[in-house]
Amino acid sequence: MFGYVQWRLGVALKKSALGAVGLVLMLVGLAFLTVAGWILLATTYDTLIAATVIGCVYFGLGLVFLGFAMRRPRVPVPPAPVAAPMAAMPGLMGAFLQGLSAGRAARSTPPPPPPPPQSHY
Repeated sequence: MFGYVQWRLGVALKKSALGAVGLVLMLVGLAFLTVAGWILLATTYDTLIAATVIGCVYFGLGLVFLGFAMRRPRVPVPPAPVAAPMAAMPGLMGAFLQGLSAGRAARSTPPPPPPPPQSHY
C-alpha cells in the first residue's frame, strides 16, 4: 500500500516539476515575443503606439483569463440509475400471485348471511 502511495507521489511530483519548467520556458518565450513585438511596432510606428498596443494586448488577455476564472463550474448531473428489466419481475410476479390467491380465496368462501330484518317500531 505504501509503495503505491509513494509511486503516485513520485509521479505527481514529476508532473508538477515538468509543468513548472514548461511554464517558466513559456514565460521566457513570451518575454522575447513581447520584445520582438515592441521592436517591430517601435520601428514601424512610434514608441507610444508600441507601448499602447502591447499594453492593450496584455490587458485584453488578462480580461479573458479573468472571465474564465469567474465562470461558475457546471455541476455534473449524476445519471439516473438504470434498473435491470428483470429486476422488477419478482416483485411484479409476487403481486400477481398474491392477487390471484386472494381472488381464489374470495370465491371459495361462502357469502356472509344476510342481515336480520329490522323492526319498524
